[in-house]
Amino acid sequence: MNEALNRIKEAKNWSDDETNKAFAAFIQENYPEIWTEAQADLAKLQPDDLDFFSSAFEVNAVRRKGSGGKGEEWVGMIVAYDGTRDTMGRQRDTAIEAAEANMSQALRYGIRINDKPVGIGRVVSEGGEWIIKDANDSLLYKETAKDGQKPMWVISINGGQSHISLLKPDGRSPKRAFMPKRKWLFVGNKKDAFFTEGPLPPMTLECSFGAADVELQMLRPILFKAEQETAWKPPQSDEPDEQILKALDLDPAYGLDWVDTEMVGKANQIFSPDQYMANFMPTIDLASVFDHHMENRKVLQSGRDYGPVFAISGTVDYIDHAGKENLYTEGGFKHSITMTSNSLRREDPKANLWIDLSRHLVEQHNALQVKKADGWKDYAGGSRLWVVVRSRTWTGTNGDVNLNLDGLSVYAMPLRSIVAQKAPESANDLSHTDRF
Repeated sequence: MNEALNRIKEAKNWSDDETNKAFAAFIQENYPEIWTEAQADLAKLQPDDLDFFSSAFEVNAVRRKGSGGKGEEWVGMIVAYDGTRDTMGRQRDTAIEAAEANMSQALRYGIRINDKPVGIGRVVSEGGEWIIKDANDSLLYKETAKDGQKPMWVISINGGQSHISLLKPDGRSPKRAFMPKRKWLFVGNKKDAFFTEGPLPPMTLECSFGAADVELQMLRPILFKAEQETAWKPPQSDEPDEQILKALDLDPAYGLDWVDTEMVGKANQIFSPDQYMANFMPTIDLASVFDHHMENRKVLQSGRDYGPVFAISGTVDYIDHAGKENLYTEGGFKHSITMTSNSLRREDPKANLWIDLSRHLVEQHNALQVKKADGWKDYAGGSRLWVVVRSRTWTGTNGDVNLNLDGLSVYAMPLRSIVAQKAPESANDLSHTDRF
């Protein structure tokens, strides 16, 4: 790959194969005649064409990014992923349960959410249109089907054999049935204040609508637009106001193109992930994590508690690559690692801390891998990690209070990590045993 493609690969965090596939698709779409002449093979492009196409690809794939969305420009790093929840999930599930139990009654009386009535309509697809009907089979609403896709207000029931819709207060218009909200932890500042004021304390970046579909890259310099607001809290709450960022649409740019030339050297030092977390995140020694949790936790009415978000650093001891199925963990599986340090083992040489990681973090954000010069590799025990966690406790049957940490991001230090050795294929070859 030439320099332009390598820059794209780095900016998008792609592998060589992903970069080449995207580049090939770009040429096929925009320069079909030349792509045909090259027999749909990048290796058969003329050098001049390759140079021009890669330059055009870079402009479209990278340089135009960062300007999308509303609000001011923010720069810094996404340091943690705090999960996705569907804000319409409760209403949708309640409607499904009611309709599957008794459709006619659900259509006539609807459901109640927080003591407020929500209507339900029956949905059918006819003649290229999605149609909502009421309990009397009268037309309430219709919408032309687009590209064979179901509208966001259509809810499948009975294994997809039937469909319903939630209705707005007017009793005729459909309500959007799926509304994911995704949260990230951002450390940075407004673009024009970053180098004069430094990064602000960690802030939640709350993404809704189109922004909720964007899988942001963590622990890389980022530029995006968002609006700063004061987070909602109950009227009776005595908690201090919290500033958060909100985005309905995101088109982020990665890298340091926004940095003035004379500041690039300083920026490269600041944006080393381990240095960035050590300098700008609350960082707790492993031996002090339990005390930090107990001093800063919030206790819910149910008796369960949760603690603050902070960064820890140490040596990984145990790694569960396979994971265990868990319906409540994003991605459907929960992976565990343990971390230790000299300070933690000063009193107990076997002491370690358990950290749970979601399959989403493992698959989408390389939580069990280290980035070496030749790509992402599984790390082994003995590697040095930085992990952003949220703490919580649980009480055992013997009454002991136990600490648990939910991992929100993992950074394996490239020069302090050991690459896991894969067993050679011959390890499974039993021919030398002469079938016992």
